[in-house]
Amino acid sequence: MRFLGKLCINDFVKEKLFGMKTLLIVGGSSGIGYETAALFQKNDYKVINVSRTPCSLVGVTNKPCDVTVLEDLDKILRETTEREKIDCFVYSAGFSMASPLEYVKEGDYRYLFEVNFFAFLHCLQVLLPALRSNDGVACVVSSLGACLPIPFDAYYSSSKAALNTFVTALNYELESQNVKVVSVMPGGTKTGFTSKRKVYPPSETDGYAKMQKLAVSRLAQTEQKGADPKKVAKTIFKSCEYPSSSVVSSCFMNKCAHALSRLMPYRMRDALIKWLYFSEEEE
Repeated sequence: MRFLGKLCINDFVKEKLFGMKTLLIVGGSSGIGYETAALFQKNDYKVINVSRTPCSLVGVTNKPCDVTVLEDLDKILRETTEREKIDCFVYSAGFSMASPLEYVKEGDYRYLFEVNFFAFLHCLQVLLPALRSNDGVACVVSSLGACLPIPFDAYYSSSKAALNTFVTALNYELESQNVKVVSVMPGGTKTGFTSKRKVYPPSETDGYAKMQKLAVSRLAQTEQKGADPKKVAKTIFKSCEYPSSSVVSSCFMNKCAHALSRLMPYRMRDALIKWLYFSEEEE
């Protein structure tokens, strides 16, 4: 198949002759989503990307959309399923925000949940018939923050925990529907997501500014010293190609932290999180 691709046989011909699979990805323009789209494409998938910014990979079909505008998202999804068979769906869109509860704006945390949680639910609801007809798999990019909550990023952490719980419960009702839904939890990953995080300035976080600055700094260090997004993409690809009985999984480099978060007593986990985000560095 890859040899045929090098001979410039187009996707339409390969799909008709060899049953080329199709990936629909939301959030494939950068970071983990981009590397995921690239890896699926390398493995002979036709890739359709839905995001505000187009994916720059040659051969990817882009569908511009803000996922918080459900009318536009719904239209794109339905038009796509009418024209394409969808074998795999990956949701990689995400938004992160650092703010203390006392000063957070309602519009911000509602926007976060719209991007991280509700848009994914809507995508699945629309795509389920198409996935069922192809014994398809859906995957959402969650976060290790769902198990080890991130201080001052409580909204992000809770939205990812909600995804994990939702996916776990959903698989019970889909057990007889020939559809598998999985959640993959990366830990710190070196992408541009760090710089895109919305951080409330000190002028808007009176009384919390020092703690928030330290927590945000530690989180940024963890991310920028973290995993290559290509490795996360490999976990996503494997979870879609060979879905296991575990519907919520972590990337290889984070499996130990995931296991410990489930086994360690609450006080130990609490102490670990405080050490990770608030311990003062020695001069």
